[in-house]
Amino acid sequence: MQQMMPFTASRPALLGAFLSMTLAAPALAEVPRMPTAVLVPASEQPALSSAQRQGTEHSDLAKHGYVEEEYYLQGVAPAITAAGETLVQAPYTTRILVRKPADPARFNGTVVIEPFSWFGERGAGWILTRDFLLRRGYAYVGYTLNINKPEVDPKFISETSAAEAEAIGRYGKIVNFEFMRRFDYARYAPLGTYYDPARFKRGDGPDPFVPQSQGIAAQLALLLRTRAPLGPVGGLDVRRVYVNSWAVTAQVWMDYLDQGRHQQWRMRNGRPLIDAYMTGRMSYGEVGGDAIRVPRKMPDGAPFVTIYTQSELMHDAIEGIDLPPDTNRPRLRYYEVTGTPHLRLADLGTEHTEQLAADVGKGDDLRCRTLYDEPVELIASALLDGMDRWVREGKPMPKAPRVTREGKGAARDAATGNMVGGVRPPWIRVPSAAYLTDQETGCGLIYDTKLPYSKEELLRRYGSFSNYERKFEEAKRQSVQEGYLLPEDAASLKPTAKPQDF
Repeated sequence: MQQMMPFTASRPALLGAFLSMTLAAPALAEVPRMPTAVLVPASEQPALSSAQRQGTEHSDLAKHGYVEEEYYLQGVAPAITAAGETLVQAPYTTRILVRKPADPARFNGTVVIEPFSWFGERGAGWILTRDFLLRRGYAYVGYTLNINKPEVDPKFISETSAAEAEAIGRYGKIVNFEFMRRFDYARYAPLGTYYDPARFKRGDGPDPFVPQSQGIAAQLALLLRTRAPLGPVGGLDVRRVYVNSWAVTAQVWMDYLDQGRHQQWRMRNGRPLIDAYMTGRMSYGEVGGDAIRVPRKMPDGAPFVTIYTQSELMHDAIEGIDLPPDTNRPRLRYYEVTGTPHLRLADLGTEHTEQLAADVGKGDDLRCRTLYDEPVELIASALLDGMDRWVREGKPMPKAPRVTREGKGAARDAATGNMVGGVRPPWIRVPSAAYLTDQETGCGLIYDTKLPYSKEELLRRYGSFSNYERKFEEAKRQSVQEGYLLPEDAASLKPTAKPQDF
């Protein structure tokens, strides 16, 4: 993929003041066009990304009193360049996948929206927070942002032809509308959005992001917030809409905010379309463009929350990218979560596979053999809950220290082998392994790996499994107190090491 552009930022002491000054008033606010939603006819198989399909996004919706519906979303939306210029207004047809309580009385008033990933139509935000959403009565709407396969696909542009060919060979069959049509032609044949690689650029190459992404998002939010007896959320009293967008499509929401769309597009009563923004696992600017970490036009009154795993924070450390301070005005939180990977087996989309250590000739390297799959979803859920409380109750989210930088990298504790600083889950506070990144190991994987402690090291550190277990329980209580673990999730979090490891 394209390389990150260098980033220069104001000193942290000045950045907070700069952000406060860039809270734009909605003086030029406008109401987006209203789209239409048409129920997709029943098919012989569940929809792509369906929770009813066995796979990484599966949930027993009926058990939680939820229903799932798929709609075509149709309208006319602006096609916007990466620089923020609207070139044309064009029609589009995409699809949305809705999960909502069957009983409107169970609905808590909030709809969470996210664009599906390019790769296998994955709903990363759903995967990370579904249990939380279902038990708390949220509605969820995932939506497709994609294009017909261009002659030169900008998703795979690389500095070398060999790397480009390898990427196309690995991922080419699970991207673009062709993937969806191959999966279920009759269902997804009508989908289409505007795209012109010659007129829409990002960095030095064609923009891989759908030019109509921002307009489609705004129109979807308007539709969801407009009371109607029928439609995707008909009968539900929608009072809030949150963004929960992870991985590559998080860039769409950075662009949306950076270009001032939060202030530009509003409800007829002047209220914002979106009440809070959570994004994660995306090094903004990596696919061309500016490597900014905070939108230049922060949303007025709406939290903007970014969650980074070890992979993204290591990238920023290597590149020397300055990080913003957390502020309450504007409402900004930036979390670097140690002991969490960019991608897990549980995060893969439909027909999406990734190479393991043995596939790249690293099966004998001890640093590459053990993937880490600790339940980052518990932290994501706690942070989503914290963002919700900030919106509904005015209670600010917790502030976390950044991971300590050391040269062109992240500092590691010599005793544990783990990063210093950041959000520290129980498995980092009471570790049974050193959690690594591919930038450090050179394993050549999208997955990150860990190096488990030996039996001798575990005994030296804890003495016995019972002592380790007791310390792990203490770490869980501390995470709950700090706001990074919900009390109802703490009970399900088991110690990472097992008795047999001792």
